[in-house]
Amino acid sequence: MKALLITLSLLLTVSLHAQSSSGQTTGQNGQTAPQDTVTQDGLWDGRLKGGNYIVRCNSIIALSKHEYISDGVARVVEVNLTLNSAQIIRFYFLEPYKPESGSSTAGAGTQALEKAKGLFEQAAGRVSPDLATPKVVKNYPASTHAHTIEFSLKDEKTLNSLFGSLERSFRTGQGRLWKEPQ
Repeated sequence: MKALLITLSLLLTVSLHAQSSSGQTTGQNGQTAPQDTVTQDGLWDGRLKGGNYIVRCNSIIALSKHEYISDGVARVVEVNLTLNSAQIIRFYFLEPYKPESGSSTAGAGTQALEKAKGLFEQAAGRVSPDLATPKVVKNYPASTHAHTIEFSLKDEKTLNSLFGSLERSFRTGQGRLWKEPQ
Protein backbone atom coordinates (compact mmCIF):
# COMPACT_ATOMS: atom_id res chain seq x y z
CA MET A 1 0.00 0.00 0.00
CA LYS A 2 2.83 2.39 0.90
CA ALA A 3 4.57 1.59 -2.42
CA LEU A 4 1.32 2.38 -4.29
CA LEU A 5 1.04 5.78 -2.57
CA ILE A 6 4.67 6.59 -3.40
CA THR A 7 4.15 5.58 -7.05
CA LEU A 8 0.96 7.70 -7.32
CA SER A 9 2.76 10.62 -5.71
CA LEU A 10 5.64 10.35 -8.20
CA LEU A 11 3.25 10.12 -11.16
CA LEU A 12 1.35 13.19 -9.96
CA THR A 13 4.59 15.12 -9.49
CA VAL A 14 5.83 14.20 -12.99
CA SER A 15 2.43 15.08 -14.50
CA LEU A 16 2.34 18.48 -12.80
CA HIS A 17 5.92 19.21 -13.79
CA ALA A 18 5.11 18.53 -17.47
CA GLN A 19 2.47 21.28 -17.47
CA SER A 20 3.16 24.97 -17.83
CA SER A 21 1.41 27.60 -15.72
CA SER A 22 -1.26 27.95 -18.43
CA GLY A 23 -2.23 24.29 -18.06
CA GLN A 24 -0.68 23.32 -21.38
CA THR A 25 1.69 20.43 -21.72
CA THR A 26 5.30 21.06 -22.58
CA GLY A 27 6.69 19.35 -25.67
CA GLN A 28 10.15 17.91 -26.26
CA ASN A 29 11.49 21.25 -27.48
CA GLY A 30 10.30 23.08 -24.34
CA GLN A 31 7.50 24.85 -26.25
CA THR A 32 3.95 24.51 -25.01
CA ALA A 33 1.64 22.44 -27.20
CA PRO A 34 -1.99 23.29 -27.91
CA GLN A 35 -4.31 21.78 -25.34
CA ASP A 36 -7.48 20.07 -26.54
CA THR A 37 -9.76 18.58 -23.90
CA VAL A 38 -13.27 17.16 -24.03
CA THR A 39 -16.04 19.04 -22.20
CA GLN A 40 -19.60 18.05 -21.40
CA ASP A 41 -21.32 21.32 -22.33
CA GLY A 42 -21.62 20.81 -26.12
CA LEU A 43 -19.56 23.92 -26.85
CA TRP A 44 -16.34 24.26 -28.80
CA ASP A 45 -14.41 26.83 -26.76
CA GLY A 46 -11.31 28.25 -28.46
CA ARG A 47 -8.89 30.24 -26.31
CA LEU A 48 -6.59 32.10 -28.68
CA LYS A 49 -4.01 34.83 -28.17
CA GLY A 50 -6.17 37.17 -30.25
CA GLY A 51 -9.34 36.46 -28.22
CA ASN A 52 -11.82 33.70 -27.49
CA TYR A 53 -14.39 32.04 -29.71
CA ILE A 54 -17.18 29.81 -28.42
CA VAL A 55 -19.72 28.04 -30.61
CA ARG A 56 -22.32 25.35 -29.96
CA CYS A 57 -21.04 22.20 -31.72
CA ASN A 58 -24.41 21.39 -33.27
CA SER A 59 -24.52 24.91 -34.80
CA ILE A 60 -21.60 24.16 -37.11
CA ILE A 61 -22.97 23.45 -40.59
CA ALA A 62 -19.67 23.10 -42.43
CA LEU A 63 -15.96 23.22 -41.74
CA SER A 64 -13.25 23.79 -44.34
CA LYS A 65 -9.49 24.10 -44.53
CA HIS A 66 -7.76 25.25 -47.68
CA GLU A 67 -4.67 27.11 -48.83
CA TYR A 68 -4.05 29.71 -51.48
CA ILE A 69 -1.48 32.22 -52.68
CA SER A 70 -2.44 35.83 -51.95
CA ASP A 71 -1.20 38.50 -54.36
CA GLY A 72 1.62 36.16 -55.42
CA VAL A 73 3.55 36.93 -52.22
CA ALA A 74 1.93 35.07 -49.32
CA ARG A 75 0.86 31.46 -48.81
CA VAL A 76 -2.30 31.43 -46.68
CA VAL A 77 -3.77 28.38 -44.94
CA GLU A 78 -7.31 29.15 -43.82
CA VAL A 79 -9.92 27.37 -41.71
CA ASN A 80 -13.54 28.53 -42.13
CA LEU A 81 -16.62 27.71 -40.09
CA THR A 82 -20.06 27.93 -41.63
CA LEU A 83 -22.87 28.56 -39.18
CA ASN A 84 -26.57 29.19 -39.55
CA SER A 85 -25.96 32.91 -39.02
CA ALA A 86 -24.57 35.96 -40.77
CA GLN A 87 -21.20 35.56 -39.02
CA ILE A 88 -18.16 34.33 -40.94
CA ILE A 89 -15.41 32.82 -38.80
CA ARG A 90 -11.87 32.49 -40.17
CA PHE A 91 -8.68 31.17 -38.60
CA TYR A 92 -5.54 31.46 -40.69
CA PHE A 93 -1.77 31.24 -40.92
CA LEU A 94 0.33 33.02 -43.52
CA GLU A 95 3.95 32.86 -44.62
CA PRO A 96 6.00 34.22 -47.53
CA TYR A 97 5.27 32.44 -50.80
CA LYS A 98 8.28 30.54 -52.14
CA PRO A 99 7.83 29.40 -55.75
CA GLU A 100 9.10 25.91 -56.48
CA SER A 101 12.44 25.83 -58.29
CA GLY A 102 10.91 24.04 -61.28
CA SER A 103 8.27 26.69 -61.90
CA SER A 104 8.60 29.39 -64.53
CA THR A 105 8.46 32.16 -61.93
CA ALA A 106 11.55 30.81 -60.16
CA GLY A 107 13.71 31.74 -63.15
CA ALA A 108 12.47 35.32 -63.26
CA GLY A 109 15.56 36.54 -61.42
CA THR A 110 16.51 37.93 -58.08
CA GLN A 111 14.97 41.33 -58.81
CA ALA A 112 11.51 39.79 -59.10
CA LEU A 113 12.08 37.78 -55.91
CA GLU A 114 13.17 40.91 -54.04
CA LYS A 115 10.04 42.71 -55.27
CA ALA A 116 7.89 39.77 -54.11
CA LYS A 117 9.61 39.85 -50.72
CA GLY A 118 8.83 43.56 -50.40
CA LEU A 119 5.20 43.00 -51.37
CA PHE A 120 4.92 40.19 -48.84
CA GLU A 121 6.28 42.42 -46.10
CA GLN A 122 3.70 45.07 -47.02
CA ALA A 123 0.90 42.47 -47.00
CA ALA A 124 2.13 40.98 -43.73
CA GLY A 125 2.22 44.46 -42.21
CA ARG A 126 -1.46 44.86 -43.04
CA VAL A 127 -2.20 41.58 -41.28
CA SER A 128 0.23 42.01 -38.41
CA PRO A 129 2.95 44.60 -37.83
CA ASP A 130 4.75 42.01 -35.70
CA LEU A 131 4.64 38.53 -37.23
CA ALA A 132 6.08 37.04 -34.02
CA THR A 133 2.68 37.70 -32.45
CA PRO A 134 0.27 37.75 -35.40
CA LYS A 135 -2.80 39.91 -35.10
CA VAL A 136 -5.57 40.58 -37.56
CA VAL A 137 -5.62 44.19 -38.80
CA LYS A 138 -8.92 45.39 -40.26
CA ASN A 139 -9.65 48.52 -42.28
CA TYR A 140 -13.41 48.97 -42.35
CA PRO A 141 -15.11 48.82 -44.75
CA ALA A 142 -12.42 48.15 -47.36
CA SER A 143 -10.88 44.94 -46.03
CA THR A 144 -13.82 43.06 -44.55
CA HIS A 145 -17.36 43.43 -43.35
CA ALA A 146 -18.82 43.68 -39.88
CA HIS A 147 -19.91 40.03 -39.64
CA THR A 148 -16.42 38.56 -40.09
CA ILE A 149 -14.52 37.20 -37.12
CA GLU A 150 -10.85 36.51 -37.87
CA PHE A 151 -8.01 34.97 -35.91
CA SER A 152 -4.40 34.75 -37.10
CA LEU A 153 -2.22 31.93 -35.78
CA LYS A 154 1.56 31.92 -35.53
CA ASP A 155 2.27 28.60 -37.25
CA GLU A 156 0.63 25.98 -39.43
CA LYS A 157 1.01 23.23 -36.82
CA THR A 158 -1.17 25.22 -34.40
CA LEU A 159 -3.74 25.88 -37.14
CA ASN A 160 -3.85 22.14 -37.92
CA SER A 161 -4.38 21.38 -34.21
CA LEU A 162 -7.27 23.88 -34.09
CA PHE A 163 -8.81 22.35 -37.23
CA GLY A 164 -8.51 18.84 -35.72
CA SER A 165 -10.27 19.96 -32.56
CA LEU A 166 -13.07 21.65 -34.53
CA GLU A 167 -13.44 18.60 -36.76
CA ARG A 168 -13.80 16.26 -33.75
CA SER A 169 -16.48 18.56 -32.29
CA PHE A 170 -18.25 18.85 -35.64
CA ARG A 171 -18.31 15.07 -36.21
CA THR A 172 -19.26 14.05 -32.67
CA GLY A 173 -21.22 17.03 -31.35
CA GLN A 174 -19.07 16.74 -28.24
CA GLY A 175 -17.76 19.90 -26.61
CA ARG A 176 -14.06 20.70 -26.51
CA LEU A 177 -11.78 23.29 -24.97
CA TRP A 178 -8.87 24.15 -27.26
CA LYS A 179 -6.08 26.46 -26.08
CA GLU A 180 -3.46 28.08 -28.30
CA PRO A 181 0.07 27.65 -26.91
CA GLN A 182 1.59 30.66 -25.19
